[in-house]
Amino acid sequence: MQPDSPSQTLRRHANIRNSFRNLGLGFAALGVAAILAPVVATLVVEQLVAWLFVFWGLAGLAFANSFRAIFDWRIVTLFFAAVLIIGLSFVFFPDRGAAFITGFIVIAFLLDGALSITFGLRLRNQISSWRWIIASGASAVILGAVILVQWPTTSTWVLGFLIGVNFLSTGISMLLMSRSAGKLAR
Repeated sequence: MQPDSPSQTLRRHANIRNSFRNLGLGFAALGVAAILAPVVATLVVEQLVAWLFVFWGLAGLAFANSFRAIFDWRIVTLFFAAVLIIGLSFVFFPDRGAAFITGFIVIAFLLDGALSITFGLRLRNQISSWRWIIASGASAVILGAVILVQWPTTSTWVLGFLIGVNFLSTGISMLLMSRSAGKLAR
């Protein structure tokens, strides 16, 4: 296999740079849109989750019939029926679905914060930057508490806002990577 010529290498790097730039611009645009319209973004994400649950439940029920040979096949059927019911309830009652998902986010922030604080305290005699781990955990606990205090009212916008922040930061990182790929091509 022959090595790439300099022009082939430049083209490859330019393609990588353009791909990262285009993806970065797309993610950043979606992120800004979600931050500016968090209620709409929350509804979109909630409905995506709802329909995934519906399809998962339907596929599982279709598949559950093959479990008849197993002693506890009814448990499998009940599980997928519950997934389908949850999905349908999210489809028809999106406010409840958003509240449910936001509740899980709050729990995740609180647990992450508590575990990070515990981890930081355990590492205080082993690494010098243990305070940063505790600060990260404290910020997760504070964020979870702020969302929880206003829950379920926050569930109308918090999911969309957090998705927006995530998409925006992903877009910015891809744009920065495209700049690095551009430097390689020079």
